[in-house]
Amino acid sequence: MKPCLVRAAMLTCVIVAAGCANAPDHFYALTTLPATTRAPVGADCRPVRLSLTIPSMVDRSEMVLNEPANVVRVYEHERWAAPLADEVSATLARDLEQRRTDLLVGDGRFDRPGSVPLAITVDIVRMSARRAGPTTIEAHWRIAGAGPKGTDQLGGNSFSAGVNGTDFAAIAQSYSQALSDLAAVIAATIPAP
Repeated sequence: MKPCLVRAAMLTCVIVAAGCANAPDHFYALTTLPATTRAPVGADCRPVRLSLTIPSMVDRSEMVLNEPANVVRVYEHERWAAPLADEVSATLARDLEQRRTDLLVGDGRFDRPGSVPLAITVDIVRMSARRAGPTTIEAHWRIAGAGPKGTDQLGGNSFSAGVNGTDFAAIAQSYSQALSDLAAVIAATIPAP
């Protein structure tokens, strides 16, 4: 190969690499819906221990979108502000508290001595988003002791929300709405104390 062609190819690679390195990162967070201020937590609130799993395909810092023909695209510079599992867990916990003022949701580090926290396990089996379509969260859950005679209450459903816009912030907002809908169903299933 001629030296001038080799130099031209190397220069092209350097320019392309420099362009990729200069692309700015954008960060997104999930939000609690409805976005209202919660009343102060009372001394008689019920502790809830929430454990959650999400699919490993989407549990990454970059945003993952589904495209036609079973293609999944990872957007390197469009990122979650925190690990996605933490974002989803914290948002779902606050969404539950918005709907049930008698609950204090956490991961067990704040359990009161002498009280038995209600255990809620949520397995998100699918999280998918498309720029031109809705986001979807499919989840299975178990609420320990919430069924008849203290049996576990099991449930599962799929929650979709439209994407109002073409940017990644609209996708984050759509995921927030789908989580809000999931929280509404779970909160309605939890028996009153």
